[in-house]
Amino acid sequence: MEESGLEVVPDEVDALVRSLDEERARSVAGQELEPALTSLYAAHSRAAHKATAAALREAKRPDLAAVVARLRAERAGAGREEAWRAAEGSASARGPDGLAPLADLELAILREKDRERRLEFGKAAALALERPAALREAMLEARALAGAEVGVGPDWPAVVSADRLLSESDDAYGEVLAFRARRDLSLSPSPAGDMRRADLLHLLALGPWDGLFRRSGLEYAVRATVRSLRLDLDRIRIDEGRRAAQWPGVHRVGPRLSFRPRGGAGDWQDLLEGLAGALSAAHVPPHRRDPVLGGAMGWLLGSLVLEPRWLAEHAQVERRVMPDVRRDLALRRLFALRAKAAALRVAAEVERGLSGAAWRQGYREALTRATGAAWDAVRASRDGDALEHAAALAGAGAGRRLREEVRERYDEDWWRNPRAAELWAGLLAAGALPEVREAEGQGGREPAGAARELLQVLEGK
Repeated sequence: MEESGLEVVPDEVDALVRSLDEERARSVAGQELEPALTSLYAAHSRAAHKATAAALREAKRPDLAAVVARLRAERAGAGREEAWRAAEGSASARGPDGLAPLADLELAILREKDRERRLEFGKAAALALERPAALREAMLEARALAGAEVGVGPDWPAVVSADRLLSESDDAYGEVLAFRARRDLSLSPSPAGDMRRADLLHLLALGPWDGLFRRSGLEYAVRATVRSLRLDLDRIRIDEGRRAAQWPGVHRVGPRLSFRPRGGAGDWQDLLEGLAGALSAAHVPPHRRDPVLGGAMGWLLGSLVLEPRWLAEHAQVERRVMPDVRRDLALRRLFALRAKAAALRVAAEVERGLSGAAWRQGYREALTRATGAAWDAVRASRDGDALEHAAALAGAGAGRRLREEVRERYDEDWWRNPRAAELWAGLLAAGALPEVREAEGQGGREPAGAARELLQVLEGK
């Protein structure tokens, strides 16, 4: 490819990614049950072609080459992606209350106090996932083969960092989880105990604090916080609804968020995190997006629910229960980090060729060890995006460092300091994190640092 031809590649990539974002966001939000992705790649084939990636590498443009290579790998699985999204959008199974869509079954798990019914909802959700999971596994395997042809492979340093996070937080996480499971559910964590995934999700829904974290309060808290930080939410789109095929919780696709409320503290934590990531994606062209920046800003904004002053102001959390509320929120966030770390290791092995029953079994074992609850093997393909996990974990590490910095520079209530808004504006405009000081090295952004911060909250510090 001629050098002059490469100049249009960024625009081609931007057009393709924006169209993919739109279609995938509509799928996640339950607005489009049969997304059309294959035609989008065909319309912008140069942005997802191995020859383009090779030419960019020769032209010493490695960052853009990596984006094109990733798109090429995704293109190889586009037809299968359409199939699994369509299958998941119509997936259903018979639970304790009769036939129900997959999303309704998963939502029911969170609030069901009766354990027998809770486990039945979990079994039904796993059954509903069988067909979509098989299609998604085929998509990820096709992507892995195509990725190998264009130099997309496992990020082993990220896997090592994820393993370090798990090893450093194993003991404390296990002790706190065992205490909570015994006190609230009369259960013991797996593998020695009998806790299942449905039990753990019910525990981490933090039902006892629902009265503090109400839906009406969330809207006020978000608006007040973004106003103080001068964040422009008009740049992003939030698709809030309760559609039958809409995924529960907060899910970000580029500058768009799908929000199907699950209720309680989790919505507060996840929405703040998702908003920051979406704003990061909205401020730069798609070919320049830095997923680690989005993860870092999401971690920083999501950490507000661990700030005593923010909780007192927006959720009216009283001093007498503040330590318990913060510990529960920290445990929920540490669980998410550990689950991503374990899933990254397995997803990296898939990029190296792991497949079939061995994939599912390895995933089940890894997630059970990391979370303390017996996991459903059928969910392996849902956690199969290694790049997404690696970016989220690196973002958590970088976000921990950002939080430390803003608290040092702008005090503990930094979100109310006008100068903090200037920092946010600078990060969004630059589209990249500040350079790590040489003395810090990469350790300044290690995800294990984020885990250690949460462990301090669990220890009452």
